[in-house]
Amino acid sequence: MGPKYLWFALLLLPALIVRDPALVVALVVVAAIPLLRLGVPVRLSIGVPWTLAVLLVVLAGYHGFTGSLATGITVVGTTLVALYASRLILFTTPLPTLVDALVSAARPFTRLGARPERFGLAVAILIRSVPYVAGAFGDVRAASRARGLDRNLTTALTPVVVSAVAYARRTGDALTARGLGDD
Repeated sequence: MGPKYLWFALLLLPALIVRDPALVVALVVVAAIPLLRLGVPVRLSIGVPWTLAVLLVVLAGYHGFTGSLATGITVVGTTLVALYASRLILFTTPLPTLVDALVSAARPFTRLGARPERFGLAVAILIRSVPYVAGAFGDVRAASRARGLDRNLTTALTPVVVSAVAYARRTGDALTARGLGDD
């Protein structure tokens, strides 16, 4: 796991410290190349969610409008370097190894009352629930389209929220049954 974190630091720290647009653009390319070589679809490897893309365009536009296009390029590029470097870690590391690393990173906070194992369990449950919620949203969207209600956000979100809460309750009940919620 160590070399991956070193790679992450070697990509991100120069972008954060030097803040040179040409360097940041070069680092974006350097971060994207290994992702493209993983065999993961381009949309998943270097694609950017549309909400983040809008935010990045607004940030770049703001900085360009206020007279500092170099700052806009640096901010957007540094964000992309961080995104791509973290994806490289996520795509090449098994989930249990990632959770173990997070638990190890949280251990120093036990003096402050933190429980690293609970933190790791919470992260694992969170990651495990993402596909469930995404699937529920897809099911609800398909059902809404079949009823001709595909434009109404409330009709799509309400069943997803109810389904997610039911999933969380079932997960909580399963954890309690195993003695993990007793303290």
